[in-house]
Amino acid sequence: MCGQCREYLPALVWPDAAVEVTDASFDARVRRSGYPVLVEFWSPTCGHCVRMAPVLDELARELRGRAVVAKLDVSSNPATAASYEVRGTPTFVLVKGGKEAARLAGAMARDELLRRVLPFI
Repeated sequence: MCGQCREYLPALVWPDAAVEVTDASFDARVRRSGYPVLVEFWSPTCGHCVRMAPVLDELARELRGRAVVAKLDVSSNPATAASYEVRGTPTFVLVKGGKEAARLAGAMARDELLRRVLPFI
């Protein structure tokens, strides 16, 4: 959403899929984002996490202009996972204004995930 006119930005400036974030990019891409960011803390060895990938890509397209969807591989980025006290995967954290606004644990259907995060976006 534009900070001046409050209109949603065109979909062309939004990614078509969940964006990968790392320990190094997390602050800039998530905490300092001007938009809510739904982050999946995941692991490539977690079957549920791997099955959630297409769901996150769908949500990234559906939430264009309202929120960003991101993924952080906890096995390659342990510092950020530890700072959010992630104990299991998949864990979903909605970060808004640099702070955790909501947290969900475990794999779930697309509609359920969307229903549970929309009130915070």
